[in-house]
Amino acid sequence: MKLVATFAIIRYLDELPFPWRSKVPPRYPKRFMSSHAGHDLSHICFEGQAPTRPERCCTPSACHAAVAVAPEDDLDEFLAWVLGRAGLDAAAYRSPPLHRRLPACLRTLKVHSTHAARELLERKPHLLDRVVSSLLIGVTEFFREPAVFDSLSTQILPALASHNRPLRIWSAACSNGAELYSMAILLAEAGLLEGSFLLGTDCRGDAIEQARGGRYEASALRPVPPAMRDTYFEPAGRYWRPVEFLRRAVHWKAADLLTAVERGPWDILLWRNAAIYLKPGRAESVWRRLASALAAEGALITGKAERPPHDAGLQRAERCVYRMASRREVALTYPRASLHESCNSLERDS
Repeated sequence: MKLVATFAIIRYLDELPFPWRSKVPPRYPKRFMSSHAGHDLSHICFEGQAPTRPERCCTPSACHAAVAVAPEDDLDEFLAWVLGRAGLDAAAYRSPPLHRRLPACLRTLKVHSTHAARELLERKPHLLDRVVSSLLIGVTEFFREPAVFDSLSTQILPALASHNRPLRIWSAACSNGAELYSMAILLAEAGLLEGSFLLGTDCRGDAIEQARGGRYEASALRPVPPAMRDTYFEPAGRYWRPVEFLRRAVHWKAADLLTAVERGPWDILLWRNAAIYLKPGRAESVWRRLASALAAEGALITGKAERPPHDAGLQRAERCVYRMASRREVALTYPRASLHESCNSLERDS
């Protein structure tokens, strides 16, 4: 009889009160080996690679959630149902990244299967936002990749400031808003914040609520230079939040980028580390529409591993920064939206 033990079972065996001995491959850390001689469990074979650092022990329900996964076809059906209920186009999303997030989704709902998850969501639809956020995670931080923000501060913003007009900045898939607040700080430092229009959008409603609330753990402010932290943030109980004039300068909106691009043109447009969730054809379509919404002298900021398609009319200026391939003024398919029109549009959508 052959028994296959998972990493969690190895850890369980090591905590048993009786000594045991097993033929565990040497790649497993010594802490999972018993130093006592005694019970021979060599009929158990161990599969999988142990993590290189200790993991937090999971609860029984979490362990079940991690393994009680339906076949792949059923997974696609459940994920399509979840995204559809959230008003998102399931056909646009790649399955593998969502499959990897499914155990976290089940743990969020504290259920053991996709069937139980669907039943729970049908009874309690208010949990849908949390589930979508567990699938489409938004990883962001203040001044993410400092070299990019150095370029924005020393090259892109000074060039845009020479036009002597308010700037328009859009953070698409903004998550908790940290990067848009980073842009607001750069504008304030350059004396360009007043009159400029900054917009953050995300398809996840709870992400927009978090961004609008503007409350961050102290650890989230570590990338912020101390002088900027002291100037632009204030304590709010156990959290920190941007100061009031910074909060007034930014606007937030729940919106699906796959449905529509916010009316441009935009001087700086950030869409970072989100294309990974989309099928290649749909991601390329988004890149092209974003490029069409970019001002002639504008900049599109991407993730490190992201590359807009060649036919999007963009050229790489430096890492993570793309500009229009032609520097001449080009006619856009729509006129520049005024700050007043933009604010009125946000009020209607709220």
